[in-house]
Amino acid sequence: MKKLLLLIAALVPVAVFAQQIKDPALVEEFRENPYRVCVNMYPYEYSPGPQTPAPKGFKPFYISHYGRHGARTNWAGDYQAILDRYAAAHQAGLLTEDGEKAYEIIAELIRLHDGMDGRLTPLGQREHAQIAERMYRNYPEVFKKGSKKIFAVSSVVPRCIISMNASTGKLLSLQGDLDILWDTGATFQKYVSSEHTRFMRDSMRVITKDYRSRHIPDTAAFLKRIFTDPERGRLLTGSALSLERETFNMACGCPALELGDHLFTLFTEDDLYWYGQEIGVKFYLGQCNSVEFGDIRMPLAMPLAQDIIQKADNAIATGEYCADLRYGHDYQLLAISSIFHLEGVGQRWTAREAEAWHGWKYTPFCANFQLIFYRNKKGDVLVKPLLNERETPIVGLEGGPYYKWEDIKDFISHLSINSLM
Repeated sequence: MKKLLLLIAALVPVAVFAQQIKDPALVEEFRENPYRVCVNMYPYEYSPGPQTPAPKGFKPFYISHYGRHGARTNWAGDYQAILDRYAAAHQAGLLTEDGEKAYEIIAELIRLHDGMDGRLTPLGQREHAQIAERMYRNYPEVFKKGSKKIFAVSSVVPRCIISMNASTGKLLSLQGDLDILWDTGATFQKYVSSEHTRFMRDSMRVITKDYRSRHIPDTAAFLKRIFTDPERGRLLTGSALSLERETFNMACGCPALELGDHLFTLFTEDDLYWYGQEIGVKFYLGQCNSVEFGDIRMPLAMPLAQDIIQKADNAIATGEYCADLRYGHDYQLLAISSIFHLEGVGQRWTAREAEAWHGWKYTPFCANFQLIFYRNKKGDVLVKPLLNERETPIVGLEGGPYYKWEDIKDFISHLSINSLM
């Protein structure tokens, strides 16, 4: 392993990030909404797309769903330290008006965090309730004409359990006769959640460290925004680079707690772009079917793919359940979307190609993967894949947005299991 890491370290600076080029579309997307630079810390953005009518004679009868938990608090490793640095500048009278406002927001963020890392916020609960309601409104036949039985399973992590509660609670408020079975535990955790390996983490550090070294943040502009005397402020608070990076980390904790976007205004547009892209590259490499790590990552999520297939086959054969709902994490959401080769996530790219990946679209809070099953009177079954509630093509499989279920299974079996593993 050490030899391979040394090889990656030697090759990556030349082969991967020899020249960094901004993606114009991504620049504009970040400009439209600075929250998007947070990628996996970005609140859910409902963006309805085309609703292609089902082929004649086909009606929805079953839904298979995997949803990431909703908006949550961040991890507060350096929260107190960063607050102390701003407090020192405040006491010394060195903060500008923008700096004072930043200080107040950071203090409020820490108060709301209340020492609870990864806690689902009220926004996170609303996100799941809204998605559940749209699912119900868009496919009423599934819930009103089927068995009315739903199996809902969650990761053992509290934010996922509460997300499941918010979602299914909304469904029950819309139709009280639904028969919902809830569960969580170690057996379900095996397919609801999986992460990249230690080897992958160590290897990715080599890549992201080099990537980070090739953009030097404009700390002078940042210090000027928050300090009346930038040099005195720097001497008082320490490393300007760490202060800027930690402030960016605090900024990404604000959307989930609905604290506004003021902290984002402290950075140059250029710095925000590279911070956001750095997060996106890391997530694509570690959780999607990347050239560098996909052959290692994809097998870890295959238990979820197998669960989806088995439960769908059972629903087709018996009609026992009208929906299987699963609640978990961003890692698994990206991995299962990659296994199903959904456009935007399922492409097999290198780290260099991933620089243009629009990760905020695919792994925000409450991101979701849904398969809507349709059947006609002859028993033919078609499936429409949705990623974040939008019809999404399967890369490499002709047809769509309605695919034959057997074609999807065969496609996954040949590509995801054999070719990519």
